Amino acid sequence: MDAGSGSGNGTRAATHPLRLWRADLVCPVAGETIRGGAILTRGGRVEAVGPADSISSVDGLEFDRDFSAAVIVPGLVNAHTHIELSGVDLPPAPMAEWIVRLVREVRGWPAHLFLSSSRIGAAALFGSGVTCVGDISASGHSVRILSDLGMRGAVFHEVLGLQPGEAETIVERKIHAIEEADGKNGGSAGSLRSGLSPHAPYTASAPLYRAALGAARSRGWPTATHLAESPEEVRFLNDGGGPLAGMHEELGSPLEGFAPPGATPVRYLSGAGALGGIDLAVHCNQTGPEEWALLKDADVAVCLCPRSAEFFGHPFADAAGMRRAGVRLCIGTDSRASSPSLSVLEEAAALLDADPGLGPESLLEICTVSGAEALGLDGEGVGRILPGGVADFAAVDPPPGEEKADLAGIFRPGAQVRTTVLNGTVRFDREA
Repeated sequence: MDAGSGSGNGTRAATHPLRLWRADLVCPVAGETIRGGAILTRGGRVEAVGPADSISSVDGLEFDRDFSAAVIVPGLVNAHTHIELSGVDLPPAPMAEWIVRLVREVRGWPAHLFLSSSRIGAAALFGSGVTCVGDISASGHSVRILSDLGMRGAVFHEVLGLQPGEAETIVERKIHAIEEADGKNGGSAGSLRSGLSPHAPYTASAPLYRAALGAARSRGWPTATHLAESPEEVRFLNDGGGPLAGMHEELGSPLEGFAPPGATPVRYLSGAGALGGIDLAVHCNQTGPEEWALLKDADVAVCLCPRSAEFFGHPFADAAGMRRAGVRLCIGTDSRASSPSLSVLEEAAALLDADPGLGPESLLEICTVSGAEALGLDGEGVGRILPGGVADFAAVDPPPGEEKADLAGIFRPGAQVRTTVLNGTVRFDREA
């Protein structure tokens, strides 16, 4: 790929130094892989990307870092996680039992515990090469941490309730809380977008889905939901029984007015007129060709979390079947309370085990631009490295013993993120 031109912003040129970042391999996603490549940045933007020899002699260069055998990739996108749960440590258990334990653990947390837990998660994200996140927040506190650290992404504020008559009130209260928090923070969350997330069909009524999706649409906010995650969810929607019914009973969740729709989760939302308003459906493990067609027709992106499925013992989604059906896929880690780490690369390795037909280029797209598109954040080059785009990228060292930089190597055991750069600034450096 030829070196690109800068944006021509004279003011920025006068106030920000030029920086050069080299590596044996640069994989911009926006173009061909570059052996012996480099990225030229100024401020928070990419000025050029191409062979190091073609851009290293630029005038005014004030910084030159060579990552040698590392692979530079766009900043990774963790399209689904719950960073406010990063301080929770729960052992694997059946999902309904795990939810009861989780709710009892965090139900009485004061704000400072959610903030501290979110800091743990944010640090782990930067340490794993992530510069953009799709975060689910029940407390509303994670947005403060992510905003303070400059992370890009969307914070989906969660709404729950199976009582149809309470739907409008639940959404109104949530919107009020979001707007009140925004006012206290000066009305700006930096590079973060607010979004809404009806939790799941087994905890949110169809009217709540419609109310939340309508409120989000009127504000231009993205939407997300957990969908078809477990066989227990399918059972609960089919006949109202099973472990999730017991979960509601143990937690004292009101079920008045809930009637099992007798349909799979995807078909239920489609029939309720809610599927088309969802931007991102997370998990979708319990789906098949008919559900994939509905998701594709509704233009819903699916976020896969393979290690979370393993944690709960759920059958994992047929990722290869989804790809063949044309469903848009991205990847997430779920919470640290339900996954070994917040590493997108480790999650991608698990996805590759489940879908060996994925080539490294396609897998990198799932880890970067596909997630940015699902979150509605690809407009400024998020998930790519291209001239004029945001200067977000990560340098990944190959596994020990591999001397030549290779894209496939970053998805193998032992590969490590060395440095994470956000807006042209180092946010994590293993060598520091």
